[in-house]
Amino acid sequence: MGKIQNALQANRTAELQTGDPASKSVTAILNSMLDSEGYRKRFDELLGRRAPQFVSSIITLVNADKNLQKAFYEAPVTVIQSALKAATFDLPIDPNLGYAYIVPFNNSAKQPDGSWSKRMEAAFILGYKGMNQLALRTGAYKTINVIDVRKGELKSYNRLTEEIDLDFIEDEDERESLPIIGWVGYFKLVNGTEKTLYMTKKQIEAHERKHRKGKNMGRGWVENPDAMAEKTVFRRLIGKWGLMSIDYQKADATTLAAADAIAKGQFDDEDALPEIIVDGDTGEIVEPGVENQTKLV
Repeated sequence: MGKIQNALQANRTAELQTGDPASKSVTAILNSMLDSEGYRKRFDELLGRRAPQFVSSIITLVNADKNLQKAFYEAPVTVIQSALKAATFDLPIDPNLGYAYIVPFNNSAKQPDGSWSKRMEAAFILGYKGMNQLALRTGAYKTINVIDVRKGELKSYNRLTEEIDLDFIEDEDERESLPIIGWVGYFKLVNGTEKTLYMTKKQIEAHERKHRKGKNMGRGWVENPDAMAEKTVFRRLIGKWGLMSIDYQKADATTLAAADAIAKGQFDDEDALPEIIVDGDTGEIVEPGVENQTKLV
């Protein structure tokens, strides 16, 4: 890492002397780091012939975001490791696609002398579409869906047994004119295992207020709150109770055995995939020691 830090410092010095943007050297520094730290071999193992294209996408991503550039210069390993996670999941990191994100954030660390230092780092965030993709890859799902519930459609909901009685209004114009009172998520595995999650509009609003960044709503919640609510329910449903797989596969015996374990209550949370803790709008993450972050689960 010493060589990389020296290269970064040399780049900053050159920028001051020549006035050239630091982003111009991202390619050279990234390639040097991939080779010196052995990361390129790992990318090749994960992506094969697609590795060069993926590395190119990292460079494009870093060059397009000033905060990510700062993270690259201050904590380059966090950028590479975040990209490696995306490669492990075989998900694109173009933020416009919504599968996975490499998000910059300010991290504070306590020093031995008791003082606090801050630096910009990067974190991997699994997007809503990425979570759905990993779920579909298992081949274990027969149905996955999240839908809004309108006034008058909910007849009853048992929080303990999760039995829900809905009477959907068939006339679409009439239905669209009614206010939304909540959202319901549901999945059914090919072996018959089912899971239902219902959240009222009041619960969703409380959830957003609790986990918002700062005093105001995030852009996504302002522009399309209904879509954000659906994503929140989906994340809770699949992130906590569902099955996800990195590999494309059919519903084999191992996958279905895991589904049976969930159904029988023999599922150890410590063996599960880590809970996704993100901001549904910006994709920001909370980790120990990170300040001013937002959590959505």
